[in-house]
Amino acid sequence: MPVITISRQVGSLGDELAERLSKELGYRYFDKFLMTEIAISSGLTEAEVIDFSEDNYKVKGFFEQLFGRKTPVGSVTIKEKDEKGKLVLTTKVFDEESSLAFVQAVIKKLVDWGNVVIVGRGGQVLLRNISHVLHVRVIAPLEFRIENIMRQKGLTREDALKYISEKDRAAQEYLYRFYNVDWNDPELYHIVLNMGMLKIEHAVKVIKELVNLI
Repeated sequence: MPVITISRQVGSLGDELAERLSKELGYRYFDKFLMTEIAISSGLTEAEVIDFSEDNYKVKGFFEQLFGRKTPVGSVTIKEKDEKGKLVLTTKVFDEESSLAFVQAVIKKLVDWGNVVIVGRGGQVLLRNISHVLHVRVIAPLEFRIENIMRQKGLTREDALKYISEKDRAAQEYLYRFYNVDWNDPELYHIVLNMGMLKIEHAVKVIKELVNLI
């Protein structure tokens, strides 16, 4: 039961490729819904599901890095009983460490489930030495990415370039900070696909062929 991880540059059509691949292979797509399903099957509640990935990671400022401040990722308010049995509202705050640990546990659980496509979230590192996991890197020329972001988000060229720069920096820092790897290191992947030179259907065909070989 293969698992496919996809690491992609923003604007490279990596998300579109992952969704198309999931449909053609009949694999499940790792998103918040699947994460919630796994959490509930493990005895957690939906409120305890926090998706902490490079997509929502914020680059840490100088003073945050210097003093090692814990950055809150999200919070939920739930009803709990106090020591007297009275229902009270309690707010739980999830920091980066607890959120990352949760996402890592879910990704590792998916290895047992199989037939799933995991986009981002350090899957290429967490599952690096597992034989039935295929690691794919999706890139594209900068101008190609700019045009896609301009079209998808209705941004000017200048704003699209700024958006890409911020997302690239966040992804690079996320992988380096939490996994001590270079996001762009080709040795992390079985294959690197340049979507500026491939149509999505051709990229899907290549990956499907590789899946049959692992």
